[in-house]
Amino acid sequence: MLVRKWINLKAPLTEEQKAELAALREMSDEDIVYDEDCPPTTEEQVNRSIYLMKKYNTRRITKEILEMERRSQLTG
Repeated sequence: MLVRKWINLKAPLTEEQKAELAALREMSDEDIVYDEDCPPTTEEQVNRSIYLMKKYNTRRITKEILEMERRSQLTG
C-alpha cells in the first residue's frame, strides 16, 4: 500500500512528526521488510539513479528519462 503525506516544510514539526522521525532513525536494516513489489535496491541502482538525477537536474527519474538514456546508449 502506498501512503503519501504532504508536509508544509515551512511549518514547525508536530510532536507526532518528531516521534516518527526519531523512530525511523533508530530502525536498522533488519527492520525493513522487502517483498516482490519493493525489493532491496542494489548499490549499482543507487549510483545509476544519482547519476541520472545529476545529469538531468531532477529529483525524480521518469520513464522519459530512462527512454532518452536507452536511446543515447543505442546511438552512442
